[in-house]
Amino acid sequence: MELWVKINGEKKKYQGSFRAVMENLVKDGKGKEVQILCIHAPPRERRRFKRKLRWYDKDIIKTVSAIATWFYIRECRKIRRRIKKLKNRAKYLSKGKIMYSPRIMMELENLKNKLSEIDKKIEELKV
Repeated sequence: MELWVKINGEKKKYQGSFRAVMENLVKDGKGKEVQILCIHAPPRERRRFKRKLRWYDKDIIKTVSAIATWFYIRECRKIRRRIKKLKNRAKYLSKGKIMYSPRIMMELENLKNKLSEIDKKIEELKV
């Protein structure tokens, strides 16, 4: 994706993946006047961008923030599903007590750390 914008009178070009472009634009344009000059993207991304732009009444920063946040929310859901599956698989009975496999518990801790990092990024992207 390639996006040309004007931030407080200065032209800027963002190029890369849809997610990266949206994140960078939120970081650079927060609290500033942003105007879209040109957008080059595949039809699917362009449609999503235009739909969100209409939804947020042509407010570019809110639109970009919502799209970037959506990517992280999707990742959070994947991690939460993985945690749930691992917890169910890790249980075993030993002398009448429910025990958890230590290897799987380490993986669960790593996934929980990733979740907390993603939550921080989501907070940064809020407008």
